[in-house]
Amino acid sequence: MIVRQLTPADALAFRHVRLEALRLHPDAFGSTLADWQGLPESAYVQRIEGSVIFGLFTDKGLEGILAYDRERGGNCRHRAGLHAIYVRKGLRGKGGADMLMQAAIARARADGVVQLELSVSETNARAYDFYWRHGFVRYAVSPRALLVKDRYLDELNLCKRLDD
Repeated sequence: MIVRQLTPADALAFRHVRLEALRLHPDAFGSTLADWQGLPESAYVQRIEGSVIFGLFTDKGLEGILAYDRERGGNCRHRAGLHAIYVRKGLRGKGGADMLMQAAIARARADGVVQLELSVSETNARAYDFYWRHGFVRYAVSPRALLVKDRYLDELNLCKRLDD
């Protein structure tokens, strides 16, 4: 397994993995399958070019993703958000997600970021445990943050300080 930043040449593979994540785990993401499935390849290229997206690759191709978005405003450039984190089922528990997280943390440190932030659905205990193992702590709850199949879900807001 290797992790590297996606390039526009990875757009079709990114599309495939992103759509799989949204299809299989609709309660884990703010976006829906309908939001992304009809988009042209150029939209995936724009997403790749507009932020840093790390890809987990094996000999089978792209198997996982993690989007890193540094805040742009002058007073909040010390923070970055992690989004769209997904590892395909066959690689779960094999260290791939750890590799993606380590790449994001290394990038954040290189950028001078001192706080990483993310949110996780209250129903996603496995992801919450993963983030906790990586030093993320809960600081807030966004009530009714997601509406999935006529059911409201809270999101847990987590952060990891890199300067402690």
